[in-house]
Amino acid sequence: MTRARSDARPHLNQPGGRERASGPPAIRGRERELRRLADGVRRLVAATVANGADAAETARFADDAHALADRLEARCAAAPPPRYGGEPPDGVLEPHDVFPYDPVLGIYSPLALPVEMEYADGLAVGRARFTTPYEGPPGCVHGAIIAGAFDQVFNVANILGGAAGPTVRLDLAYERPTPLGADVVFEARIEEIGERRITTRGVLRHGDTVCVRAVGVFARIDRARVMALRS
Repeated sequence: MTRARSDARPHLNQPGGRERASGPPAIRGRERELRRLADGVRRLVAATVANGADAAETARFADDAHALADRLEARCAAAPPPRYGGEPPDGVLEPHDVFPYDPVLGIYSPLALPVEMEYADGLAVGRARFTTPYEGPPGCVHGAIIAGAFDQVFNVANILGGAAGPTVRLDLAYERPTPLGADVVFEARIEEIGERRITTRGVLRHGDTVCVRAVGVFARIDRARVMALRS
């Protein structure tokens, strides 16, 4: 049985934290190397949408990218090791242990920024600085990206609060544009745990300004049933 960390110290295997052995078989034994690979692909994504190379140089970049993709695809097993499961080595469940390949906070997924998570005293806090690949309106973060981030910040609040379950409904009120390239903070806390449903509320702030308010409703089911969805 794992336990949740209850302080706000830098978390292991999260951005800014120190490395530690991982639980999931797909990651175990190559944590640092897989993290470096994901970070490198993140840089490629950001540079792809921001570079000003001419057509000839862009074509060479494309050739290099496809060559690397060919090499990686050749190492993709028909039955890859499980991406989830495995107990944390110290028995402490950190926010970034929950979804290691998640597109929002997964440090091993190049799709993720990732949002940097902390959890303390029932409050989940996600810190982010969204870059150009996440742009919607000019200079602003795409609303769908914000919705996806809230969904996972809420999931961290729920799971580490002992109330896991899939999303039933997610409502957002976009009060102000969320600026691109600026430090923003998500905050989420469980409001109510019922027999079948969990209600969680949160805000997204830029400095003292609330940009978005959100409320999520989640089905309350056993964590083992959630994990069984992977099969």
